[in-house]
Amino acid sequence: MQILNLTLYPLSYLCHSFQMAGVYIHIPFCHKACTYCDFHFSTSLKNKTAFVEALLREMELRKNFVDEPVTTIYFGGGTPSVLQADEINRITEKLTETFKVMPQEVTLEANPEDLTEDYLHSLRSTMVNRLSIGIQSFRNERLQWMNRNHTAEQSLQAVQCANDAGFDVSIDLIFALPAMTMQEWQQQLMQADVLRVPHISAYSLTLESKTAYAFQVKKKQVQELNELDAEMQFLAAHDFFTEKGYVHYEISNYSLPGKQAKHNSSYWNRTPYLGLGPSAHSFAKNMRCWNVANNNSYIQYISDGVLPLSCEELQLKDELNETMMTALRTAEGLNIETLENKMTPEIYRHFMKEIALQEKRGWIERKNAVIFIPFKHWYKVDRIISEFFITT
Repeated sequence: MQILNLTLYPLSYLCHSFQMAGVYIHIPFCHKACTYCDFHFSTSLKNKTAFVEALLREMELRKNFVDEPVTTIYFGGGTPSVLQADEINRITEKLTETFKVMPQEVTLEANPEDLTEDYLHSLRSTMVNRLSIGIQSFRNERLQWMNRNHTAEQSLQAVQCANDAGFDVSIDLIFALPAMTMQEWQQQLMQADVLRVPHISAYSLTLESKTAYAFQVKKKQVQELNELDAEMQFLAAHDFFTEKGYVHYEISNYSLPGKQAKHNSSYWNRTPYLGLGPSAHSFAKNMRCWNVANNNSYIQYISDGVLPLSCEELQLKDELNETMMTALRTAEGLNIETLENKMTPEIYRHFMKEIALQEKRGWIERKNAVIFIPFKHWYKVDRIISEFFITT
């Protein structure tokens, strides 16, 4: 796998047209650092104005990367709701000026405490039509442990106000918290159902190095929930939400019919996308790139007219592994006919042998040319997919 630092390469190296699914914009600021989070962000907003200017400049530098319509835009972070409506408008206006923007879905990740009636009213003047609200838990003691900046009451109010303002709403919840019981998780599910939002993301808490959570585990202040209890909570969410009419279309995502996240679905389908902002990733054809994960460096590089990109050119095995990894996380599964022409005879034999083995175990099911992981084994997805990985 070759790593390229594009600060050393001419812009023309990657200036080719490709069909776009959308644009991801990383907003690298947060009010506080969450206990479990290892995403790139800063709790200081002093460089926010300079960052926005750099972001607009990055679009100019990358204008030749995109020649197809941009159908989805996703403001992720960090906490994108630190942006004011006029800043969002500057960003989307520059996008429209630079690329062919035909938006079907424009999502803003937001914290509940930011979604006041006044802020939501101002957002109606922007292109944003969907909000992904980071609730995480409806219990205040859990929110305090997570070092979140909102209360459970603010979460309920934020969802109600967002609904009233006419936004599509998605909420995030976290299970497998330390010492979380099934009773606690079921209470969370019932509270989510009361809100009846069109989209819900339910994530298993993961232990990431260099986080406050990892420090607490190391110091034996808290203990990770055991794997069996975490899996039972995953299955409880599946049973609960599907019974309520939600479609479990990706391992962590549920939606009412027709309300799947368009932008995030492009990642699982390996559709090309452009990432803007520090640490943002882009993908096209057999190339994956990412910006420097440092706000000051990002701003300085861009102000000097240099794209702070590093890239890797995916080899055949990388492309096949990624395709399997993303497709088998979804309910649609993987159509093996889409890979047959790309596989060498040796890889194809390995692949078909592994399918037969996993079918015998019951971890994989097959309908004609499509293989998929049954819901009851979805929590083991990483383990199952790793069996398919091509290493040579």
